[in-house]
Amino acid sequence: MNTSKLLTASFVLILSACATVPPDSSAVTVKSGPAPTENEIAAVAPRETPIPPENLMPLLEAEFALRYRNYERGLDILTDQSNALTDPAVTRRALRLAEFMTDAERAAQLSVRLVELAPEDAAAAAAASGWLTRTGQPIAALRYIRIAYELGQSVNVATVLGSYEQLDEASQAAVDDGVTALAENWPDDNEAAIAASLLARLQGETELAEQRIEPVLNRMPEDTRAILLWTQIMLDKGVDDPLQRLAATVNVYPDNQELRLQYARLLGSERNYPAARAQFVILLDKDPENAELLTTAALLDFELELYDAALEKFQQLISLDENVDESHYYVGRIEALRDRYPEAIEAFGLVGPSREFRDAKARAAQLLAETAFASDIRGFFGAQRQAYPGNAEQLFLLEADALRDWEGESLKVYDRGLRAFPSSFSLLYGRAMTHESEGQLDEMEEDLRSILAQDPDHAATLNALGYTLTNHTQRYQEAADLIERALVLSPGDPAILDSLGWVYYKLGQFAQSEALLRQAHRAFPDPEVAAHLGEVLWIQGKQIEARDIWRDGLSKAPDHSIILEAVERLRADLP
Repeated sequence: MNTSKLLTASFVLILSACATVPPDSSAVTVKSGPAPTENEIAAVAPRETPIPPENLMPLLEAEFALRYRNYERGLDILTDQSNALTDPAVTRRALRLAEFMTDAERAAQLSVRLVELAPEDAAAAAAASGWLTRTGQPIAALRYIRIAYELGQSVNVATVLGSYEQLDEASQAAVDDGVTALAENWPDDNEAAIAASLLARLQGETELAEQRIEPVLNRMPEDTRAILLWTQIMLDKGVDDPLQRLAATVNVYPDNQELRLQYARLLGSERNYPAARAQFVILLDKDPENAELLTTAALLDFELELYDAALEKFQQLISLDENVDESHYYVGRIEALRDRYPEAIEAFGLVGPSREFRDAKARAAQLLAETAFASDIRGFFGAQRQAYPGNAEQLFLLEADALRDWEGESLKVYDRGLRAFPSSFSLLYGRAMTHESEGQLDEMEEDLRSILAQDPDHAATLNALGYTLTNHTQRYQEAADLIERALVLSPGDPAILDSLGWVYYKLGQFAQSEALLRQAHRAFPDPEVAAHLGEVLWIQGKQIEARDIWRDGLSKAPDHSIILEAVERLRADLP
């Protein structure tokens, strides 16, 4: 793993966690969860100021819209009234609603309006800078950060650098000027100094970056962002022990859980798993039911092959109803490693729709294929489709693959799957390839053409049909037409280039064939492409190069049947 990238990602994550406070300290910004109550929405009531008659009805309409939870309509009206009235309370109310709805664009607009109406409100300026940053306006955000500083409120300046590397040169220069000016005008402010140091690092000026972060660490030696940035700078410089200062700081401040967590993660990214595990033991001792800590510690135990400890933690996560699918998946992996196949299959079966779902079911199927009968595989996947009906199509595909060594069984699964999902491209394609492997070319072609009837521009299917016709029939021109269409739809695809080069060879167009196959081989030096290119070269008398191409392919796959068949058919000895 690239340590530099990991640490940068961690630093950005920490930055993003420190969001700017909303403009009204009495308001509660709702990020997620149940809709607000009437009292919550009414928490920031407009001051007792005269309301022009033409604005009274719209404001009443907004109130009724909010009472009936028509928040979009309410926000539309309040946004209009914020622009029409000069009462900051109306704008605060609209801003809070925009924040609740996570409407970043309108929150940015409203927070800027609030600064116009309440220029003495430092929190409003801070909020404006935050929303402008979120909406990709770092230069404008810096203007409001400066206003907040002039009003006495520090702001997380570093957030404006999140998109720095994607900015054009002029915008980068404007951001440079803004951040540097803040650091110079408020030299004792840690937020400005952290941003200035990060800016220098982004510009490749590691010495300057180190110089700018040192005062922050002198003032706040356990500040997580500062010590992480310093560590990143040390990694950039390639010093012998870039984690030394971070380790020492953790020892001086043993109760700083966030600092220790970042240290543990960095140790893991450096593949120092035993040291990382030691830190997680300490973290869990203080917070034994923290799901994030438990999950990472369990994965470390698994990586270190401490399976008893890992199993205990994964089972604890399951009992806490946290990361359940991932935990069942690793329980299955551990049980399989211990040759406890029934327990492993059960655990894999309990993995619900998640990142681990497909691999869990495939592993269960592999264990069943090795230890049980076709009927057991069918029973397992039947139960899985009942448990997870939303994943039924994927489960049919996995079942068909698991049964490929039982003659005729995969086709039966595809048939059942297509009765349930008659338009499934994946099932039609899978059945077509199974038909081909069993020599049923008419049925294969029918399935592929069923896909093309639904999507005439499905490049993979055009290529598959053309390639199959090339290999199993003499309908070469028809095959070429299909593959040429596929290449137009997916230009440069090595698999399609290989197919087209191969069918041109069958048509006797050797020069065009060689050019395409060379292009395919450069992009994807697969043994099958090597087999085709070698044969075309051999036929044209370029036998030394052909042998070199074949040898290279066999070095990757010594028993590759297509290369060996070509060599034998052409009587090309490979000394």
